[in-house]
Amino acid sequence: MKARARALAAFLCLLACPASAQAPAPTPAPTVPEKAAKLVSAFGDDKPDCLQWTDGCIICKRQADGAVACSTAGAACVQTEPACAGKPE
Repeated sequence: MKARARALAAFLCLLACPASAQAPAPTPAPTVPEKAAKLVSAFGDDKPDCLQWTDGCIICKRQADGAVACSTAGAACVQTEPACAGKPE
């Protein structure tokens, strides 16, 4: 009887183990802050005359050399559509 139980256990393992061992690990989706940062940063690409913009969570500012620097989102922010907050005078 023990031999049958072992054989059944080995058979079940052969059925279940290869499928789980060969399944590829899922690629993690970008987190909300990563997505938000990309959206806010891209806003500045479309508006080269805007020196500073925000979505209520992240603030991005165009540097003197043209590079863009963005803050990180706070834990309790309310995200809105990105808007220009500073134009050249």
